[in-house]
Amino acid sequence: MKTIAVDEETWNTIKKLKAKLDAKSYDQVLRILLETWHTANLGKKIEKISLDDEESEKALDILKKLKEWEE
Repeated sequence: MKTIAVDEETWNTIKKLKAKLDAKSYDQVLRILLETWHTANLGKKIEKISLDDEESEKALDILKKLKEWEE
């Protein structure tokens, strides 16, 4: 178990988020925040991707194959 130091304003915000998210722990709140941050960052990176028609078709084919393997 580790501890972190935060100022009063941050502590109050985290407590409010815990209640709003119906989280069972502060660890869960932080995990949700980290996952949200990663998802948002991934979205920004995806927006920057540019493919020509041939690359798009190849990427789509790969995604279809991955989906088939998951099923």
